[in-house]
Amino acid sequence: MSTEEDAFAVAREACAEIARLRDPDRHFCAMFLPPKVRACAFVLIAFNYELSRATVLPVSGSLTGPMAGLIRLQWWRDVIAEPARGIQARHDVAVAVAGLLRQERVAAEALLSLVDARETELYRVPDQAAWRQMMLGGSGMVQRMVAGLLGEADEAVLATVARSGAAFAVGALLRHLPGVLRSGRMPLPVEVLRAVGLESDAEPGDLFGPGRLESVSSWLRQEGLALLPGRLESQSRTSRLAMLPGVLAARDLRRGTAVAGEVSRGIGDRLAVAIAGLRRR
Repeated sequence: MSTEEDAFAVAREACAEIARLRDPDRHFCAMFLPPKVRACAFVLIAFNYELSRATVLPVSGSLTGPMAGLIRLQWWRDVIAEPARGIQARHDVAVAVAGLLRQERVAAEALLSLVDARETELYRVPDQAAWRQMMLGGSGMVQRMVAGLLGEADEAVLATVARSGAAFAVGALLRHLPGVLRSGRMPLPVEVLRAVGLESDAEPGDLFGPGRLESVSSWLRQEGLALLPGRLESQSRTSRLAMLPGVLAARDLRRGTAVAGEVSRGIGDRLAVAIAGLRRR
């Protein structure tokens, strides 16, 4: 292999470890993909994690605004526009993303969709329509790219895969909501904040007021179930593999608001993914 190919291989291994540690649910689902696709999926998962870090504000967002996060997201935009920049930066995820682009495994426009989704969150999502688009363009796009790596090209199928990925993100947000809010993130539309008696510039901590977490959790469950595609088994083999996170989404969302704040996974969740993954191979 060339020196550049060696660098890509090392970076992909680092991304696999980031995915395992920082996004164990998606990592576990990706383990059922063919090896070459799996390696690329780990890069996408690690990239998505890096973008999520830009939305974590160290201090009050009402004082600092989104500028710090926007600067970090712009750096990733530059890496996507000029892959050589990512290689020169010696940042494992940037190098791996540059490798995917150089090898034409993913499209720059798809990666930029993930960046746009995080930028939407930084600016406070105005309404539910924009929030749904954020979910589809972010987590939904991750799974859509996985389906593309598997060879899926049918637009209707890819749209269904994206819905499954978006539903997974909603279920994950439902499970991790208290921790997400404590980190300084506000991945909720302004109109939902107003529905629970808050102003559009409310701090994430304000949602811990009486009854607010319960109301938001109930709304998340309804939205996630609306996104979740029905009859996953009726899809093609490739799309079913790309939709494995939807198995976890269905379980999280159907458990209802009681799952809010539960971070650890039970053996039943992993077993459900394993059975679905083995059947879909």
